[in-house]
Amino acid sequence: MTGRRNMGSRLMMARAGVALVPIVMAALPVAAMAQAAGTQADAPQAAEPNVGDIVVTAQRRSESMMSVPVAISAFSGDTLAKAGIANVQAIQVATPSLIINNTGPNVQPFIRGVGSRLLQNGFDPSVATYVDGRYISRQTAISLDLFDVQRVEVLKGPQGVLFGRNASAGAIRVITNEVSDQAEGMFKAGYGNYNHLTVQAMGNMPISDSFGIRIAGMTDQHDGFATNIDPRGRREWDDKNMSAVRGKARFDNGTVDANLTLSYWRQNDEAGNDTVALGPLQYHTGIVRGGTTGVGIKQVSSLVDRSIKKREFAGEFDLGIDLGGARLSSITTYADLNNVLSFDGDGTSAILVDAFVKEKTKTFAQELQISSDNDGPIEWIAGLYYFNDKTGYDIFIDNGARLFSQGHQFVKTTSYAGFGQLGWKVSDALKLVVGGRYTKDKKAVSLTPSNYNGIPTVSPSNSDEASWSKFTPTATLEYSFADSMLYAKFARGFKSGGYNYPYGGLAPVNPEVLDMYEVGLKSSLFDRKVRLTLSSYYYDYKDLQVSRAATEGSAVIITQNAANARLYGVDADLTWNVTRDLTFSGGFAWQHSEYRNYDLATAKVFRALQPGGSGPGMIDIPYDADGESLLRAPAFSAYASVNYSIPVGNAKVPVNIAYSYKGSYKFDFIANPSTEVLRQKAYHLVNARIGYEPDGGRWSAGFWVNNLFRERYFDDVVASGTGFRGSYGAPRTYGADLTFRF
Repeated sequence: MTGRRNMGSRLMMARAGVALVPIVMAALPVAAMAQAAGTQADAPQAAEPNVGDIVVTAQRRSESMMSVPVAISAFSGDTLAKAGIANVQAIQVATPSLIINNTGPNVQPFIRGVGSRLLQNGFDPSVATYVDGRYISRQTAISLDLFDVQRVEVLKGPQGVLFGRNASAGAIRVITNEVSDQAEGMFKAGYGNYNHLTVQAMGNMPISDSFGIRIAGMTDQHDGFATNIDPRGRREWDDKNMSAVRGKARFDNGTVDANLTLSYWRQNDEAGNDTVALGPLQYHTGIVRGGTTGVGIKQVSSLVDRSIKKREFAGEFDLGIDLGGARLSSITTYADLNNVLSFDGDGTSAILVDAFVKEKTKTFAQELQISSDNDGPIEWIAGLYYFNDKTGYDIFIDNGARLFSQGHQFVKTTSYAGFGQLGWKVSDALKLVVGGRYTKDKKAVSLTPSNYNGIPTVSPSNSDEASWSKFTPTATLEYSFADSMLYAKFARGFKSGGYNYPYGGLAPVNPEVLDMYEVGLKSSLFDRKVRLTLSSYYYDYKDLQVSRAATEGSAVIITQNAANARLYGVDADLTWNVTRDLTFSGGFAWQHSEYRNYDLATAKVFRALQPGGSGPGMIDIPYDADGESLLRAPAFSAYASVNYSIPVGNAKVPVNIAYSYKGSYKFDFIANPSTEVLRQKAYHLVNARIGYEPDGGRWSAGFWVNNLFRERYFDDVVASGTGFRGSYGAPRTYGADLTFRF
């Protein structure tokens, strides 16, 4: 896939892709209005046009989203498809408080301004990502396509008790469809511009009353959004070639249920890796040394000829036993990830920091839970958690003079935790929930010479180990009235400490701790035609881990503790079923954030353009970030969509238009006006879809367009020792698809 394909080669690729898949076959006034509304929020779903409940498992049990005292955005699989959301990164379109940046293979989620940038193997993300019950430890494995998905949940704020593994900022949970008790199948194929081919298939088969299987698969591929203007490098960039398959087996005899999930995915492309040089190019080292760069979204200029190659095999085994009034659960997960990642570290055709990364990770986790299973005044859950992660990591850099390794870094992470949560219904209206988790993490790091093809290692060998422990409590007071719930909550989040790559013998970075105070309202109004959620919060952050460019002339990221920070803001979401066929939904997020006591005058870590006289490139300058807003934390973002199902005879023509606004935010610290390129300007995205659904629902067709008005924005902008480099977001894409259900 190094060149633009002719029609014959495209048909060959299409057959190959299709062959993979068929094997699968103003809270209080608003609350007062809610007193006139209908039934309790956790009542059964009412008839149309009322807004039905979304069942979530944010508290490790199935509950109505409107009865859970957690700020949560949840989307069904059907809603995601109508909004043009096909992968994890695109969830940010419909979630104002979520930013997901992407630099090549690294997906970087931020919730309410809290997240992690480009992480090597000594650190963990601040936003925990789960597929069903499996925690994903590496940023390079979050680039997931959403297929055969039941729903996606975005949990905002620290989840330090029930989802405690490095969830200081929140959690993203992808819940896939379970084995059902009916024989069913689905086949979907689509084609669009950039030769975009998508194929999905699913087959579900109940073998007996107690046993069934479900298999689903997909392939997604398109040509590059950008073309390399230097013929010596890989021709197409920001292309996609990804395939995945997932198999499930379920046994349930009423007392014991067992679920086994096995999945495999692979990727071979340069998705999100279309870097170009930015800023005043006369100071960019690559340009000064005779290199060229792409102009705009459709071009790159690079000598890199490798692609991103990733593959992961994963498994999950869930066992549940009904004890009569309680449920005992076991969740066992395993993942084997193998990556070879390439990138152009300066965004030009000059060979300065052309690099590739070898990453291998094996992860095992075991969780045991016991929870109440009744409707009494007391509900509880308790559990034990064990986590083991082993990751080898090596960065190879070509600086034009030589190819060298910075060393093979191996990090072993071991974590033990015990947790529990208790809910007490003091009365029909009042409920108190308290809980806590005690976590003990240990990390051992070793840096040794690389053994890959005899490439020399420039970093000296080192090793170290450290451990950290923390108790993370939570307490919530809920008050229910009519169709509303008002809650006040305290929660603490904890993210483990870690080691930078390459480990140079310095002390490890301390853990970060986040205390959240939140007040929220959830209401179903006007006979359940309107669903409203509001939350206001205050964050007190200690030892925040901040990542930034390392040393002059380097493209490597370094992470350090940034003293303290505070944030406060408001989230709101609303869904209004105007009629049986017309629905409006939308939301906004407003936030104020600032670093406190973050004076780096001695560390000299922030970037500005080199003053004349000492050569091109970037230098480190003193900078005081006290009072500055947090990185990737826009002050205001919003989302709105309209769904209108137009009757046409016995058929329906559903129309969806979705609008997303992201306010301005900083990718990195802006030390002086010459570094303004590090600011992402506010941008707007509009996605649309029109479909056709004949009576009976056996098949449907649709035409879709994403980024309708060709908005230009960046997936990421990075400051390094050579200059600025950036990667553009996707251009306007469009296509059609056809779905058969049987």
